[in-house]
Amino acid sequence: RFTATDAGLYWYHPHVAGDVQIERGLYAPIRIHGSVTPDVSADRVVVLDDVKVEANGQLSTRTENLDVMLGRQGNVLLVNGKQMPTINAAAGARERWRILNVANGRYFNLDLPGHRFRVIGWDGGPLVEPYEVETLLVAPGERYDVLVELAESTTLRNVYYDRGHEIPDVGPVDLATISVDGTAKAPAPLPATWGEIAAIPVSSTTPRRRFVLDEKEEGLAEPTFSINGENYPRSTPTQATLGQIEIWEIENASEMDHPFHLHGMSFQVLDDTGLVAQRMGSKDTVNVPRKTTVRFAVRYDAEGRWMYHCHILEHAERGMMGELDVSRP
Repeated sequence: RFTATDAGLYWYHPHVAGDVQIERGLYAPIRIHGSVTPDVSADRVVVLDDVKVEANGQLSTRTENLDVMLGRQGNVLLVNGKQMPTINAAAGARERWRILNVANGRYFNLDLPGHRFRVIGWDGGPLVEPYEVETLLVAPGERYDVLVELAESTTLRNVYYDRGHEIPDVGPVDLATISVDGTAKAPAPLPATWGEIAAIPVSSTTPRRRFVLDEKEEGLAEPTFSINGENYPRSTPTQATLGQIEIWEIENASEMDHPFHLHGMSFQVLDDTGLVAQRMGSKDTVNVPRKTTVRFAVRYDAEGRWMYHCHILEHAERGMMGELDVSRP
């Protein structure tokens, strides 16, 4: 039993041999209602995944070093468990897509030719102010709540994103067909207000923690991954006090991007000054590009022991994970 406190899209899955069990389908989304509800023709949960299938059609049980280094890259891409499904809509329809990436390691850089994505929410719920993008990058574990205005038939595609280690550009890969027919009823105007989120107050004196993400391959049977030089479970738990505010600095010292995920509470990603939120919204997973540092503000508002880890599942299983112990003063 648990109390659902924050509206948004979440998901559940195992953290024992997660790279194997999630690849085999042991996961599902949770949609928690209660936030702003724009007028839409359809409200869809869009689950993105890929699976590695052998020539005989069976799910592959082989794990190669490339699977470990990059996160398993499936050769079959899925939307809601189906290969190349069709989404039927009417011309002029406004739809709400709640997008979740459950893949072991694949980044989905979504493109909808002739259309734009209006982002209205992140992992932790609605944004204060939506924004529009031509392509939408969804790292493993991330969720995005978007509106799309469907003007004509098109194809949802995955386009190239350079996340490191010289992954080749294979060109756009089709994910789903958007079939538009007829004319939709004109939607009502969009809401005047969206999320109600207060900035987590930080300053130059706010305590900071530094976490360095790194990888090691040379001389090993398979790659290993670390946070602050430690490989989970042989790692030192991070101690924190309930109610305290801190800034986490996530430095990616490796040669590829890592999606960093914190359990139990959301955070606010900071801009380059490290003192102001990039956009007023809550996240629990943020992509940290290679050789860069991402900073976020977090308030420890949930007592207990929580995990933080890279959401490329092969990396978490091979050491890139830690524990956060939040206790009362």
